[in-house]
Amino acid sequence: MSQSKAQRYQELVAKFKSHKFSDPGLLNPHHIEGFKHEVINPWELWHNNLNAKIMFIGQDFSDSASLVANLKTNWVKEKTSPTNKNLITLFTVLGYPIDDVDYTGLNKYPLFFTNAILGIKQSEKQDMSKAIKDSWWRETADEYLKELIDIVQPKHIIAMSMVAYKAVCHINGIKPKAKILEAIGAPIKLPDGKNLFVVQHCSPNGQRSRKQIDQIHDWMDIKNVIEP
Repeated sequence: MSQSKAQRYQELVAKFKSHKFSDPGLLNPHHIEGFKHEVINPWELWHNNLNAKIMFIGQDFSDSASLVANLKTNWVKEKTSPTNKNLITLFTVLGYPIDDVDYTGLNKYPLFFTNAILGIKQSEKQDMSKAIKDSWWRETADEYLKELIDIVQPKHIIAMSMVAYKAVCHINGIKPKAKILEAIGAPIKLPDGKNLFVVQHCSPNGQRSRKQIDQIHDWMDIKNVIEP
């Protein structure tokens, strides 16, 4: 008998728990004190519907100091994060008023959230703007992110950031455009038939290169494709 999606996912989580990143600047969330959740990436606690129509892949989840602070305050800081507030706006445009970062795992919507970089940047103080490296997403792309996509089998993938875009292209053997703005627009048809949508990061830094109103229009275009 074939395994269920839930069984495959839990096996992947169990496998990931023992993964030690080659770069000491990147930590496995399961190796951070207080993280007791049965997920690969903390963002999966927000939306983790294994039958999701849409998989949303961001860049990375914060840093170790911020994660510890979130764990101690029941994710209050995540609820007030400018990036997450903007995401709530954008997913509402898409037709999913995700309301808040409550981490209830109720799977109210057909969504699955994760990140291209599955590790957490090590930091003594909260600093979500620390520089990242391509080697960080490359280390786990084939073994974990690819398998995660294969388990969920979403119809659409939304890659937020150049990092997420490059990771999905790598997994599918596609050469990415040199700049993210060149990839935003019509969906990219992946070899297995899934639609890949590329969007700019919705953080305050990301909005410097693509204003919020333009990002809203990008997401309206996505809505027109997934729900014509």
